[in-house]
Amino acid sequence: MWWVVIEEQGGAGDGRGWGVADAAGYPDRDTAFDEAYLLAKQHRPPRPSSPQKRVVLRVSDGYLVLVKGRTDVWQFRVTVGEQAGG
Repeated sequence: MWWVVIEEQGGAGDGRGWGVADAAGYPDRDTAFDEAYLLAKQHRPPRPSSPQKRVVLRVSDGYLVLVKGRTDVWQFRVTVGEQAGG
C-alpha cells in the first residue's frame, strides 16, 4: 500500500511547526503520485488567508509547495511513501 501524506506548517512567528493535515492510502505508486500532484495544486492550507501565488516543487518523495500571501510565505509538503512491514 502507498500513502499520500500532507504535512503543513502551522502556528505563528517563532511558534511555527509542522503537523500532519491529512493522509490516505492508495493501491499503487502511480495512483499515489497522481493524487499527490493534484493535492499539491489544489490543497488549501489554512494560511495564508489571501494566497497570491503558488509554486509547486517536485522533490524525490513528492512535492513541496510554497504559497505566497500578502505578507508571508507558507509551505506544505505532499509526501508519497510505501507502507513498510505488515
